[in-house]
Amino acid sequence: MEVATAMAEEPQSVGGVFSASLPTVLATGMIAIGGLLISMQIQSARIEATVVQMAKSIEELKIDARNELSDLDKRVRALELQQ
Repeated sequence: MEVATAMAEEPQSVGGVFSASLPTVLATGMIAIGGLLISMQIQSARIEATVVQMAKSIEELKIDARNELSDLDKRVRALELQQ
């Protein structure tokens, strides 16, 4: 019985504790890195969608501005012809 008690009370070395916890730490780290990568992909997709939407809005504004300039030009020509 003394041998079993002595083995149970034997302190583990720092290296032994580190070696025993290494797989758990690595697995947790890999899961965390995977989560960060997925989060970055989602953010990238959101940013890309926002940029595309802004580009469409700018294109619409450019078209509207061209139409307004064309209308103003027609008005000016009509006024010049009336004088």
